[in-house]
Amino acid sequence: MLTARQASNTNVRIFVIADDQEHAVKLPNTVYDNTLPRSLISKAKALDTHGPILSNAPTTLTDHTGKRHTSTSTISLRWYYDNGLQTFEETFYVVDKLPRPDSDGTEWDAMLRAGVDLTPEQSAPQALPYYAMPVDPKKEKELKEREARGLKKFEAEKEAQQKAIRDMVKQQQLKPR
Repeated sequence: MLTARQASNTNVRIFVIADDQEHAVKLPNTVYDNTLPRSLISKAKALDTHGPILSNAPTTLTDHTGKRHTSTSTISLRWYYDNGLQTFEETFYVVDKLPRPDSDGTEWDAMLRAGVDLTPEQSAPQALPYYAMPVDPKKEKELKEREARGLKKFEAEKEAQQKAIRDMVKQQQLKPR
């Protein structure tokens, strides 16, 4: 929960990661904006995450400088601070570009909305920070297939051993005493 406010135009470094992806995307040029009700991300960075981008009705948001940004899509990502362990869920509104005011053409990677969680230095320490590593669907499928093959092999060996024991018992029963 937010206990203090971040100042607008405070630069912060974050990483974002999409569900079912293995790699996090670094967003070193991210800024807080206390006037935005929704977080924004540039289209290029959203595409870098390889996460599903969903279309929605056009939404116009105005940042603290008065610049208007129009988005027609969103992406749900988990994000974390460069020096933090805890991750946060966020729906980012995708915009073509996020130009920096009074700059030489450089752009922001993302703009975090008002009310996002504080940086680790400013927030209370978490007792058990948790970051779930994403699961690679291909590796998971291969592992399940390998386990299934191993189980089939085990069952076949067990059946063969049982048959060998039954045959041996039958042979001993047929021997004259």
